[in-house]
Amino acid sequence: MRPGDRSGPRVDVLFAFAYHPDVRVRRLTQALADAGYRVRILSWDRTGDLPEQERDGAVEVRRVRVLSHDNRGWTQLIYLGRAVLRFIPHIWRDPPEIIHAVDLPMLLAAVLLAPVTRRRPRIVYDAFEIYEVMEAHKYPRWLLRAIGGLERIVPRLADLVITPGFERQGYFADRGIRSVAVPNWIDPVADRPPRESSRQTLGLETTAVVIAYAGGLDPSRDLEPLLGHAVRHPEHVVVIAGRGSQEEELRRRSAGLSNLFILGWLPDPATVLAAADMGYYALRSDHPYAQHAAPNNLYTAIAFALPLIHRGQGEIGLLAARHDIGRAFDSDAGLDEAVAELADPKVNASVRRELQSLQATYNWGRARAVFLDAYPSSPRTMSSDSP
Repeated sequence: MRPGDRSGPRVDVLFAFAYHPDVRVRRLTQALADAGYRVRILSWDRTGDLPEQERDGAVEVRRVRVLSHDNRGWTQLIYLGRAVLRFIPHIWRDPPEIIHAVDLPMLLAAVLLAPVTRRRPRIVYDAFEIYEVMEAHKYPRWLLRAIGGLERIVPRLADLVITPGFERQGYFADRGIRSVAVPNWIDPVADRPPRESSRQTLGLETTAVVIAYAGGLDPSRDLEPLLGHAVRHPEHVVVIAGRGSQEEELRRRSAGLSNLFILGWLPDPATVLAAADMGYYALRSDHPYAQHAAPNNLYTAIAFALPLIHRGQGEIGLLAARHDIGRAFDSDAGLDEAVAELADPKVNASVRRELQSLQATYNWGRARAVFLDAYPSSPRTMSSDSP
């Protein structure tokens, strides 16, 4: 295939969310489209608020509407099944040669929908999450055992398994499943907005120490230590950007704190990250998924050369063991100490230089090349190489 000719195989990406858009799905699908694949995203719109059909550049987006909401527990599977059934007419009319399944539920759907294509499609399993671990606090034990069994068996039916990081690749390798790591690396930000103008845009003091978190606001994210720091240190500014179930509570608590800013979801957090002296990321320490985290926040920190305060969880811990990417904490006192260290201009500049040195390795250009090299290039042939 020649880049840009888009005469290559049809790829259907099965996605159990609405795509508005998901960062990783967008980057992978755009990479495929640029490489000549004809890409269509089949996604589940649970709210009915988004267009049923649109284009994201060269990528076609089709949404099926099955109304539902989060926190249904195992009964959500019923609504998921209804959404998958609505994928069938699209697949029947224009059958794919490759089915790209995002996460375990969509992998099961891909296996079940393969006969609808009236051919033997290649199946790519994009293992965003490890469901047996991620849902351990949510589902009954019998269901978790069933999920664990599926997670050990069904990926073997895929022609290619990709993971968002090396820790997760090791998890699958321990279970005899070969995969290719395609990390969520980000290209260095060459034209980021200046620090001073970013602070003016956000209404922040130009001389204050600014700590930023940009990401999901679901209960697994441990933002309580950050809020506590804002209370203990009114001279420091805490900025939180994102959306999720914690947003309303965060806004309520920010009402009494002049140094706590809750910005909601931003299509591009560049202004927040450029304004910050340091970033923050932590999952709840008792969350079963903590040691498997592969957060975009880590690679955003590298791309922006922004020192990161963290708990050393998952991919962050692997990298922090080899490079000075910021400071780790394990208590409120440890967090205060980490902020104080990174607020020192000399320490901050040293960490930023270390992060800048990592940009030549941890960038999307390299991850994209690994992804395309491993991806099926036709219905019958596939590269077997992995990094």
